[in-house]
Amino acid sequence: MMARHLTIAFMVAAALSGCSDVEPIPPPPVQPPSTGVLPERQSTVSGVLYDPEAFFVQFVTYSAMGEEPIPPGLFPKSPFLLYSAIPDAQVRLAGAGLPSVSSGVSSFEGAWLTTGVTMSDSAPYLAEALPPDGPVAFFPEGAFFPLPPAKHYATTSIRPIQVQVNDCRSQAAVMVGSTGALDAVARHLTSTGTPTTPDDLVDPAKTGGVVLFWVHPGSLFFDFMYEPMDSVVGETSAGTLLAVDWAPPGEGPPGQSPLGFFVTPGSGGSIGYYALVLPRGLTTPVKVTFKDTLITTVPDPMDPYGLRPWPIAPITVQPHAGVSVQRVFAGFTKEPPPPDPLEPPGMPPEDEGWRCVPPEHE
Repeated sequence: MMARHLTIAFMVAAALSGCSDVEPIPPPPVQPPSTGVLPERQSTVSGVLYDPEAFFVQFVTYSAMGEEPIPPGLFPKSPFLLYSAIPDAQVRLAGAGLPSVSSGVSSFEGAWLTTGVTMSDSAPYLAEALPPDGPVAFFPEGAFFPLPPAKHYATTSIRPIQVQVNDCRSQAAVMVGSTGALDAVARHLTSTGTPTTPDDLVDPAKTGGVVLFWVHPGSLFFDFMYEPMDSVVGETSAGTLLAVDWAPPGEGPPGQSPLGFFVTPGSGGSIGYYALVLPRGLTTPVKVTFKDTLITTVPDPMDPYGLRPWPIAPITVQPHAGVSVQRVFAGFTKEPPPPDPLEPPGMPPEDEGWRCVPPEHE
């Protein structure tokens, strides 16, 4: 009996101490927590697509009628926008290291929209307008200037779109045709000994691209005001910079395009329009400078801009094939009035993130 009790005691002790002849069953392996892949941040980008030369021609023609002035702004229901809007085209957004995305076809008012646009805090997009199948069908009813038939080209707007918010609105995309500045430049080059057509200017085998600059006074409403600016001269570090002017068709000098544009003999014009023709194979950035040559000395209390000359920041252009358009805005010289200490504090500034403008372009 004593031996039996001792045997049982040793067996219990062995079991409690883990000294068993049978290997213990290992616990199941611990799975590391799942990290997962966060969904890509995406945005919606929308705006309007129009022909800037048609917009300008509609504006100056209307202004010459002596009717009640309408500001040349890129606003909904603007008659100048209505008669220059491009339907049935697409806008492609592309940027360095970013997936490109295209819109559906634009409406008869030129409205376009892209979805699924990758958001980025560093790399901006540029908008490239892609022509529709067949000729552009502008809205004709009541137009101030009947637009001649033209071939339109894929056109890049050199205004960066920094997609950092969920909804980027009021983005401008532009598309130019064969009857405006491109035709005027081609006629000028042909007259100086280099036979050229508008198709040649956008052909990467023949040029390094054409950049069309519009120089404007400072915009009073974001960058939507497109008033012409006179008395500006320009210089470029590479390529050929030509000043382009306008007159009603048939009233300009030889070399006038069907839309009324022509190349001026000097380095300046009366509408702030310039064409930069880059040589084929150029890859280094080009510096373009514009200077206001008009001097005014008598201040006008109703003038929101200030005395001239107005400052114009230099532009750096990265060459690429085809045709592109860039808006250049002069600065203000009129100082804002000092704050009134008795004025109650105003509302906090509104969030303008919907404009999607990179900080260096504000």
